[in-house]
Amino acid sequence: MENQVPLRHHHYLETEAEYEAELTETENEFAEQLEEVEEKAHKQIQRYLLWGSLSVVVNIAMFYLFNSIFGVEYQISNLLAWVFSVQTAFWVDKLLVFKHASEHPFRDMGKFYGTRIFTYILEAVILYVGISLLSFHPTITKVIGHGLAVIGNYFFSKWFIFNNKAHTKA
Repeated sequence: MENQVPLRHHHYLETEAEYEAELTETENEFAEQLEEVEEKAHKQIQRYLLWGSLSVVVNIAMFYLFNSIFGVEYQISNLLAWVFSVQTAFWVDKLLVFKHASEHPFRDMGKFYGTRIFTYILEAVILYVGISLLSFHPTITKVIGHGLAVIGNYFFSKWFIFNNKAHTKA
């Protein structure tokens, strides 16, 4: 601390007008930066909804195929559909939604599957309650459960897997 040189400004604000002008300029810069961040987040959500729908279609279609066409028990059908859709979702999210560059894709994939396990359990519980306890239609219950899982998956992906702290791509 002793060896630190005090900050030196090439120009000190002397008048109220200079101070107000400097403050306004700073506020405008902050507003522009905030607008850029909001625009980036908005585009990311749009990409997630557009491309994420692909993994939703894979999930629902695989569930329907295994459960309704092949007669596989609904929880096993859900697990099989989950595996197919998570693999689809990983690559779609990595490459198209979050545009995440990484030197460790298998580590990212492990984290991706790890967070998806939580939403898989949530979906399995919803299926059990909806189908076994309330006797709802399996595919309709699956759509409801998967819809809630998709919301959770977005936040897990954004915050824990593809957060791009070291990488800044739009």
